[in-house]
Amino acid sequence: MLKDTLHNLKVTPKDIKDLFTEKIWGLETELASSAWRKLVKFVKIVRITFESFARNKMGFQCVALSYFVTMAIIPFVAFLFFVSNGLKISDQVSVWLNQALPDNIDLVNIAISKADNIIAAAQSGPVGIVSALLFIWTIIWLMFQGERVFNNAWGISKVPRKTYKRFGFYIGLLILSPFVIIILCYGIALYSNAPSLIGWNITWLHRFVGWLLFYAFTAFTLSACYKFIPAVWVRYRCALHAAMFDALVFCAFQYLYLETQMFVNRLNAVYGVIAAIPLFLIWLNYSFQIIIYGAELTYGLQHVDDYNLNEGE
Repeated sequence: MLKDTLHNLKVTPKDIKDLFTEKIWGLETELASSAWRKLVKFVKIVRITFESFARNKMGFQCVALSYFVTMAIIPFVAFLFFVSNGLKISDQVSVWLNQALPDNIDLVNIAISKADNIIAAAQSGPVGIVSALLFIWTIIWLMFQGERVFNNAWGISKVPRKTYKRFGFYIGLLILSPFVIIILCYGIALYSNAPSLIGWNITWLHRFVGWLLFYAFTAFTLSACYKFIPAVWVRYRCALHAAMFDALVFCAFQYLYLETQMFVNRLNAVYGVIAAIPLFLIWLNYSFQIIIYGAELTYGLQHVDDYNLNEGE
């Protein structure tokens, strides 16, 4: 039966063995069946993704990026509330953030409290303004580091983009991001209250629709990141396919993180309120690893046909 299957696929037992060795890059698939060609291509993409991740030491860079985010998150929340204060909706933003992150309310309240301190310092005089600008630079520096990690995922050592253009882009993104966050938080709050407004009491359906919307938003966001952040031309089709799969893994991880709180009670007994901090760092690290694996998957999808010739040697 196995021989009949191999014969239908137009492959030999040696081809099956080569599928799991370095000889896979020299396999001739022109005369093979469509199913065998797809299998060979799939294995190549998987190998490129994992080998590139390991070769570029992306795990260590994800850890570093997690710490950069930890440093920048309070200044970003301060900037968010600075903008919302100007729009006279800072109180609503606080409520929306708590509704958007119901399992991390303690961490959200700590971030809001420290952000208020930054805003108060910025309003105290010239020294406070300089201090606030340094905090803003922390956010911009995070953006530079994020771009560097995505470029490393593609093996780009020298960025062809001009520094002033990158700096201007990050300033624009920084100005735009609070409005995006406000709109997103408003949407989450509206969605959370929608069942009570329309008399919808089907809890599981409500949760399913919520996760479906979260998946769609995550896939769209990741596809944009994979397409535009690396300093190289990226096919959007490759970025979208990688983002669709990566978003599925990302949403599954978020579900497990939210639903399985096995270590929370032990950490709360030891650390108290600050137990949210190590959990947040763990969540950041694994989330970034999932995201960067998606960047490597985009690279693999785009270079699967020429990897052995140029990239794999």
